[in-house]
Amino acid sequence: MSAEAAYAGKVASSVRRALAVVPAPVKLRVVRIVGLAVAALGGLLWLLRDVPLLQVGLGALIVLLGGYAGWCRWPRWRWGIARASLSELAQPSDQLVRLTFDDGPTLGVTDHVLDALREHGVKASFFVLVQKAAAQPELVRRMLAEGHIVGLHGQDHRLPFFRRSAELQASLGTARKELEALCGQPIALYRPSHGFKNVALVRAVAALRLRLCFWDYGVWDTDAPPWDVLLARLRATLPVRTRRDASVRKPGPVVLLHDGLGDDPGIPAHAEPMLAALRAFLPLLRTKLEPAQDHQL
Repeated sequence: MSAEAAYAGKVASSVRRALAVVPAPVKLRVVRIVGLAVAALGGLLWLLRDVPLLQVGLGALIVLLGGYAGWCRWPRWRWGIARASLSELAQPSDQLVRLTFDDGPTLGVTDHVLDALREHGVKASFFVLVQKAAAQPELVRRMLAEGHIVGLHGQDHRLPFFRRSAELQASLGTARKELEALCGQPIALYRPSHGFKNVALVRAVAALRLRLCFWDYGVWDTDAPPWDVLLARLRATLPVRTRRDASVRKPGPVVLLHDGLGDDPGIPAHAEPMLAALRAFLPLLRTKLEPAQDHQL
């Protein structure tokens, strides 16, 4: 198999897994939004340039499918961001995926997550909100003591839009200092709320020498689906390791869950099904040699 064909197969497999974890209502909503935009652009081209309607329709269909497939992988987009401002999470030994949690810590959720991770010997990364971390410092210290990574998710869960670079730099700089004081160690990793980034945020991150960390697959756990539905989505993120790949030790995908919900300090509605799905998922994370085929839902 040629290198081009192998890469195309890898991308296709990644897109299939990404689509498998997106709920049907979200898929339909995205298709409507992208479809309306493409239809409007195609109609404008047809009116202004007298392009044959068949060509417009075929072009619109190609753009729609490409846009949809690209959207489902949007957390991986790094375009326009300097390498010095990006970082990949470390690959824990013998784990098929790199688990990561946002929006915590939350008493009554994060402690149960840590219990489950410890029971199964799994390591994870926690991107914490500083206002929550200050209220639950013992949970942050426990994350570090048990070998997990702690990164910054912001002072709060505000989005970067309509905020100047200087404001973002000041906010993130203060938040990092507070988290470093709490952790007793430097903090270099940062994940913006919802993974959104703009020019102002990228400039602020570069000025502070923070390193952006994104994810490969979100499983929409905050929609609070039944635990078995969420488990199916989690299983769809599992890569396949073959005997040929065993010696390469490629990093697994980064899978996003939430041990909180935005700035709300309470236990969120999705906590119970998320914890149930997590407990069922963790035993599956140890490296196995399997046939070269995708995991099926």
